[in-house]
This record gives sequence, structure tokens and C-alpha cells, in this order.
Amino acid sequence: TGRCRYSDLSKINETETVPGFQPFQVGRCRPGRMEAEQRIDGGMDMAVVAEQERPPAVAGTHGWDTAPTIDIADPDMTRTARQARAAWRRTHPDEWRAELEAMSNFDPAFIYDPAHEYDQESTTDPDYDVEGVHFLEYDEDGIVSPLEKRAREVQKRGADTASDILAGTDLEGDYERLIRFRPETIMRANQTSGENHPIGKGVRPDLLVRAVMSASDRERFMPEGVLRLDLGAPVPPLVLEVVSEGSAKRDLHFKKHLYAAAGISEYLVYDLGGKRWTDSPRELLMYRLKEGRYQQVPAPVAGEYQSHVFETSVRIMPAAQEHDEFRHGVPEEDRSPPRFQWWDSNTETWRDHEQDHEQKLVRLGEATNALKFLDTVLPDLPERDRALIEARWLERGTPEDVAERLMAVHETPNAWRSLLPAEESDNQDTQVSDRDTPRRPSGTL
Repeated sequence: TGRCRYSDLSKINETETVPGFQPFQVGRCRPGRMEAEQRIDGGMDMAVVAEQERPPAVAGTHGWDTAPTIDIADPDMTRTARQARAAWRRTHPDEWRAELEAMSNFDPAFIYDPAHEYDQESTTDPDYDVEGVHFLEYDEDGIVSPLEKRAREVQKRGADTASDILAGTDLEGDYERLIRFRPETIMRANQTSGENHPIGKGVRPDLLVRAVMSASDRERFMPEGVLRLDLGAPVPPLVLEVVSEGSAKRDLHFKKHLYAAAGISEYLVYDLGGKRWTDSPRELLMYRLKEGRYQQVPAPVAGEYQSHVFETSVRIMPAAQEHDEFRHGVPEEDRSPPRFQWWDSNTETWRDHEQDHEQKLVRLGEATNALKFLDTVLPDLPERDRALIEARWLERGTPEDVAERLMAVHETPNAWRSLLPAEESDNQDTQVSDRDTPRRPSGTL
């Protein structure tokens, strides 16, 4: 996307041809310096950049110096044009490698996939995570599809909720973590899917459950933040992908074969609506590994699945405010993201990380007011007893009749235990779990 720096380095418009494809115009600068473009406040502006010499050209089999030159961010870039470039990359690996190494963001440790585009500013590879490089998706017609902003929120919030569910276990939630697989895993996935991905290529699931690791284990199994199954890292037991128009085929085909080959026991796929096909329903799908292959799990209740990994039911539900946002014409990508939820059998409620946090804030406000009242009516209450009351109120909320109870204990201070939940008020040995400060409520920030 560079422009020639001076008029004496103006672009040369040439016609390039590839056997089997329509000729098309490309623009080249005359040999010498180039100047890049950068976006400022949504517009284009010329950026002062260091002078760069063009790398020497290498002639290809079909007379190409380099791959067909097209702007991968152009929304009119067709699937045919992308296929032409992909075919050139596969038949000219050395020349393509030279182009990659000329990029300032080139990563020698990354396994570049000839099926994808890479340049200074953008890529079509969802697993290429380099600062300043934007991810672009294409639908089946080859048109750029912008990333669904809500999908990113589902990833992060879902990982938080997963960690809440798994608190106290040896597992935790994570998201967009690059995973490198064993070579034989990629080979098997290629064989079963009929595709041809590079051995050693990694993928970046939207959400995953992985083992909690010590500092030494992270250094061994997650160097530079990459989960290295090829180095013996524990296989994640669960992965979730939020499909988009550009990723639906990949998520439901190659990745499905890849995760099965890796031994990931549960695979969840979520469609925000209209992503798998036109008017496809918004729904969560679950696949469970059996004898090396995934079998789709039927949902006893629409969209609710019993997860063996979480040991409870899970679902993804629209945010409560989304209906009002729809009525008021809020664009789909700007509406509140859906929530990944789990069934808490102790409270017999559906919970999620955001809801827990919202309820904590409510409990905090109610408890703060009630504690001020408590300090007024029982100013001499021992600090340890007060800490116990505060902890329970923050965890479970204040009693609905807290004002009446406080007035009652004002007359009989020794009855302060009546301020606790019913199951604890009669227990004279109730303690603060060996802590002098309130217990942090489970599943909250």
C-alpha cells in the first residue's frame, strides 16, 4: 500500500498475467525509496519513514518477480485473486519467504501459512498475533468481513466466567492463547479433513480451559506465552470458538478435526446469528470426543449442555438489555455481548462473571449502609464478630429485614448472631475462617 516518495519515483502501471487468471493492473514504484501510509483519525496521511531499498527481485517460473500485487485490505479483492496469490506462494516458497523476511514485523518463529495473506498492516491469518497488524476476514464471496466486536467480549468474559466455575481446581479459563500442536496432530488433522496446513502451525482458540501452571511449568510449557503441546504441555480439556462469517467453515471443519486429533475432550461452537449461513440461528453447539472423533451432543434444554469439564450445565444467553438496544436501533456490532453462564446448584441460579460482579456492587452498597447502622447500635461489638457479619453480608447480601434485626439487637446485644444467615445464627462456634478480614465472595472480582 506504499506510495512513491518523489515525482521522479512515480508508480509504473503495468499489466500482470497469471496462467488461468484474468490480467490485472498493478502499480510499482521505480527502483528506489518508498513512503508508507498510516491512518490518522480515520483518514490517510503521509508518514515520514526511513528510506528503504527494495529487495532484489527473484524471477519465478511464470515470469513473476513477486506474487501478484494487490491490496489485501481492499473489500473488492475477490476470492479468485486470493487463490492466485495462494497458488503462487505454494509454487514459489523461496521467493515468498524473501517477501516475508522483508516485512518489519516478520517473526522467524512463526509458521506462515501459504493459504493466508501477510503484509505490514494486515493479515487474513487469525493466528498471527503481531502488534500493529490488523486481522481481516473474508466471507465465501471474498469480501472483507469486519470482526464482530461482541465476539471479542464473549472471549474475554467467557474466560473470566470459566475461571470462576473452576476456582479451587487445577484448571482455569483463558482466551486467544496461541497453541502449537505436535506434528503428528497436524498430519492427522490434515488427513481427516482433506486440507493441507503446515506442520507446526498453531491456532488461537477464542476461549479454552487449560491447566493452572507454576512459574517453572509456564517457562517450560508456555515460552513467550505460547501453549506448547509439542513440548508436552497438558492438552486443554475444552475449547470454544465464536464463529464469524469468515471463520465458520474453518471452525466447523479443520479446527474440529484438529482439536479431536489433539485429544481435546469438549468442543463448543457459538453462532451469534447468521454466521454459519444466511439466517442461521443464534445457538451454542457442543461436541464431545468419543473414540478419537467428535460427536454432537444433543441439548436436553435448548442451548443448555451438561459439561464434563465444568461438572455443571453451561449456556450462552443474550444480555438482558439487548432487546431494548435492538428496539432503539443500536447497530448489531455495538449491542451488549451475550453472556457465558453456568448453573450453580448451591444457589439454584444461573451465574456469570458480570452478573456476580454487578451483584457484588449491590451487596457492597447495602452492606455499607447496614454496617454504619450496626456501628451505631452496637458500638462495642468486638471487631472479630463485626468482621464475620460484614463477610456474610458481602457474600450473601443483607437480610431483607436488616433494620428490624438491628433494632432488636440494640436492645439485646448478645443476640448479635441473629444478624447472620439463618443456618449460622444458632451456631455459637461460627468463626471468620481464621481470617480477620471479610471473605471474598466466590466468583466475583
